[in-house]
Amino acid sequence: MLKILYILKKEFLVLGRDIHSLAVLFIMPVAFILIMSLTMRDLFASHAVRQIKILVVNRDRGDPSRAFIAALEKLDTFAFHLMEAGSDLDLIRRKMFDSDIKFALVIEKGFSLLPKPDLSDQTTRRMTLLVNPTVNRQTYLILKNTLAANLAKTRLASLLKGRQDMLAYAGIDLDQIMQSTAGLIETRYVYKGRQRFKIPTAVQQSVPAWLVFSMFFVVIPLSNTFIAEKNYGTLLRLQSMNVSTGLLLVGRLLPFFIVNLIQVVLMILVGVFLVPLAGGDALTMGDSYAGLLLITTAVSFSSISLALLVAAVAKTTEHATTIGGVLNIILAAIGGIMIPKFVMPHFMQTLSVVSPMSWGLEGFLDIFLRNGNVLDVLPEFLLLFIFGVVMLGTTAVVIKKKMLL
Repeated sequence: MLKILYILKKEFLVLGRDIHSLAVLFIMPVAFILIMSLTMRDLFASHAVRQIKILVVNRDRGDPSRAFIAALEKLDTFAFHLMEAGSDLDLIRRKMFDSDIKFALVIEKGFSLLPKPDLSDQTTRRMTLLVNPTVNRQTYLILKNTLAANLAKTRLASLLKGRQDMLAYAGIDLDQIMQSTAGLIETRYVYKGRQRFKIPTAVQQSVPAWLVFSMFFVVIPLSNTFIAEKNYGTLLRLQSMNVSTGLLLVGRLLPFFIVNLIQVVLMILVGVFLVPLAGGDALTMGDSYAGLLLITTAVSFSSISLALLVAAVAKTTEHATTIGGVLNIILAAIGGIMIPKFVMPHFMQTLSVVSPMSWGLEGFLDIFLRNGNVLDVLPEFLLLFIFGVVMLGTTAVVIKKKMLL
């Protein structure tokens, strides 16, 4: 017991001298959380005020075309800006690029005429949609489907115009049919634990993601202290004092586990208090603090074990920083840290299961977002624990093989 206390004292003294590495562990994730929470706020917020701007040129001037534009202007997602009817395509293109507007809708002459049944006839296509090539396909499809739905309603209104008496005789209210059906759809979020109203926000994604990333970044300070002691002969002196490999590994696990706990508390405080001050949404906590502690312990154990293996394999601090940095970036990229998994293609979402950062992220999301409990994070805990044991065992083998201790 006395040996472990002396080892812990030594580790804390060495760690305290590495101020720059500690700053990376705390300042970097705070910056990422603030930046990503504010950047992705409109992507997650269902009440976002930002609208997609669209230029509209109406060359038809008929009642159906005006009704069609009026219906579009009622949409909250898009902001339509009218241009002169005589605007040609070159003027529209210049306006799009000068004003950074991604879409333009041109309603051609003859729009108000009922189209022929043969849709393969080019003359029946009464609208032209101009699209900036940098627009992602999802946004384009949303706009195209919205235009198609409103066009169908406009055509229906044109076909039924003048037949109000017949509709009234049949008991059909045309105004009611033409009303928006959005209010008929109720949105409910699904939780793993006790249901509580909680809208997914950017900060709910950013805090767990960059928290996991920062915990795995312990590879930098841990490698610096480990390799420095190896070069100065400290490890050999400890070996001469009959300090076992297991005891030394435990002595390195505990200090950095405490650092990881401080990181978790700090990042949560940033999400709860600092992000709202910067204009973002506040992080909402889950209901299971035991589950939060369990997944924190698992992520910390696996990240420190991986960092120990990198430090044992590397020959210099530069070598360790390169290996650890590249490895962390790869694991973060495929694990949904840098880019949320729901925007990844299917094969990348499947690939993400090999990243321990993905397991940790899902565990934290279970607690923060899905109101999960200990049982819900148990699968991720077991995966991370097994990963950490394998990394720690491999580290011990490497150390003995290199005769570092």
